[in-house]
Parts: sequence; structure tokens; C-alpha cells
Amino acid sequence: MQGDHAALHVADPGRQHRAGLHRRDQKPALPRPDVLSAMCPRPSFLRPRRCPGRRGFSLVEVMVATAILSLVVIMILSLFINLMKSYKYNTFRLSINRDIRTFTNELTDTATYANYFVILEDFSSRTTGPEGSEVLATMGDGESGDCLLLIFKDPADDTKIQRLIGYYHDPDSDGLGPVRKFDSTFSPSSSSTQLWTLMPATSTLHTNPDIISAGIVGRATGTSSVRKLFYNFFNRSVMVKGQINYISTDGLTRRAVSTYNFTVSPRG
Repeated sequence: MQGDHAALHVADPGRQHRAGLHRRDQKPALPRPDVLSAMCPRPSFLRPRRCPGRRGFSLVEVMVATAILSLVVIMILSLFINLMKSYKYNTFRLSINRDIRTFTNELTDTATYANYFVILEDFSSRTTGPEGSEVLATMGDGESGDCLLLIFKDPADDTKIQRLIGYYHDPDSDGLGPVRKFDSTFSPSSSSTQLWTLMPATSTLHTNPDIISAGIVGRATGTSSVRKLFYNFFNRSVMVKGQINYISTDGLTRRAVSTYNFTVSPRG
């Protein structure tokens, strides 16, 4: 039987040929993923890190963290706003001190060399009386006004006026406004005794340069209840009483206010 089987096996060479072709056409089997991973492990920096016990944030945790962060931001903004308000207020105070020094030094130096002074109710109200016989509307002893005139006589002829310097308050409807100045020199000296004709035109009320640009309020009452800036003290000296107001336009910074008083006397 073994011989017969061997004979049959040898006698069928085509079967062996087909079996060989089948083995050559068959693709080699790929290794399984777990086997491949074991054979070729990935580098450690490419492997996803998995920490046991870690999970994402819940909605409650996110809301609590957002609320805390919002409170911190609000506190920082409040601190920043308060610092800015304090800085602006201190800047106003420094500006007030600067304006007071400037005005005091300016008026004191000018009045020292003037021969005499005249106080008017304001820059525009200059005369009183009927037309043709009007006179200068001066404020007498114990009265106050918003316009101060300092007169300088000609050294060669004291009947003539060589220079006229004026300081006046230019208030708005609320009574706040700057202090302005005009300076007129006459060459040759003027022989006119009508000072209102030597003053600048009333149309220059708002155009003359200012000495203090902040809001000024007169504090000198005199014989009337109306507060003015210049007070006539025995026709010898001028008392300047005012209040400087620095008001912020942002509506946040509080107003800075300072009251000042000083006296000047012409000695020319």
C-alpha cells in the first residue's frame, strides 16, 4: 500500500506544481498590533501621557473660577481709578498753587511801580452820567469791582500818562472765569484825563491774554452783596480776594478749590 501511495504521489506532478504556485501567490500574514507594538515601541515623547485619577473641570468649578477672576479684575480697576482720581486732584492743587504765585508776583511787581490805581465795576462798565458829560465810574473806598487799572505817569511830565495796565475778571454765567490783562504804552505820552478812552475796546473782553486760566470767583463784597475780585482799601491799597476752582471735565475727579488774599499798594 505504501508503494502504491508513493506511486500515485509521484504519478501526479501537476498537483505538486499547483500547490507550489498557490504558496507563492499567498501574501505573508501581518503581525498583530500588540505584537507590532512590542516589537517596535514608540518613543516616549510620542506616547500620550495618562495620569490616573485626572479628569476635566466641571461646570461649577468653571463658574466659581470665573467669579473669582471677575472680582479680582474689578478690584484692580477700582484701585486704578482711585489712583487716577487722586493723581488728577493733586495735579489740580499744584496748578492752583502755581496760578496763585504767578498772579501774586505779577500784580505785586506791576503795582509797585505804578503811580496810582483805579477800580471799575467791570471791564465794560467804564463811565457814568449822561453822554457828553460822563465821568469814570470808579469804585470808592470800601467798594469792590472786577477791573483794576494801574496808571504810570510820564517821568518828565506827571500830567501825562505813559502806560496803562489793567487786570480784570472775565466771568461766565456761573460767575467763573479767568483773570485777563491788557498793557497799553503811549508814545508820546497821552495828555488825556479820560482813562476810559485809553482802555482797549470792549470787544476785546474775551481776547486779551489771561493770567489765570482757571475758573475764578471774586470774594470781596465791599459795600454791596455782589462778590468782586478787587477791593478798595482807603484809596491807598488794593485787596485781592478770590477763589480758584479747578473743575474736572470727566465727572469723576472732585473739584479742587483754594481761596487767596493779598494786598498791593502803588508806590510810584
